[in-house]
Amino acid sequence: MGTLPDTVGFVLFSCLSIQVGFSLDGKFTDFPSNITAREGQNIEMACAFQSGLTSVYLEIQWWFIRAPEELITSEEEEDEDQPEMELIPDPDPDEEGTKISTVKVQGNDISHKLQIARVSKNDEGLYECRVTDANYGELKEYKAQAYLKVNGSMWTRNNRAMKKSSPLHLTDTKPRKHTHNPEQRSPSSSTSQNTHSRAEEHSTASGSRRSSRNAADLLLFTSFLLRAAWL
Repeated sequence: MGTLPDTVGFVLFSCLSIQVGFSLDGKFTDFPSNITAREGQNIEMACAFQSGLTSVYLEIQWWFIRAPEELITSEEEEDEDQPEMELIPDPDPDEEGTKISTVKVQGNDISHKLQIARVSKNDEGLYECRVTDANYGELKEYKAQAYLKVNGSMWTRNNRAMKKSSPLHLTDTKPRKHTHNPEQRSPSSSTSQNTHSRAEEHSTASGSRRSSRNAADLLLFTSFLLRAAWL
């Protein structure tokens, strides 16, 4: 049976071993948090990590995992006065995502902020901060995720409301002048013109015949006067 000093030494050694064992694992000192923003705003997502031991290098990568599968279809029905529930979708292990940026340092601490200027609906989705802790012959990877939700701006909502509303049917009550192409006249007008032209031709022919008769009568009368004068 051991003595009291041996027992105390064993307990201290065990506590020290447990503390050192926990300190070997790195940890996030600043987690990315969920963000709700409006279109056009600038956003930042922070991510900081501290290694348990002196690392060969630390690396932070920001990834865009995926966009939301179901977007909110009726934003007009949302009550802005009530707090919004922010849920992070379950990550899809088969989808690697898109890498946005990478920062690598030598030392025990690393931090990197993801900055997005003038966010839009296309930026909405799940983002992931991946940290690689490289030690001699060993690589450890740590991940932290956050969700970005983008609400439409006032102009976007008004534009969508205009698209969803029924189109306006405008009626012009002003009288309009109807202009017809001379070549595209109605058959009735063509018939009346033909009739009018025929009447003019008929009157012209009648006038010519009357003039001929008057000239013949005048010649007969003149010849009669000449014969009377000779007699």
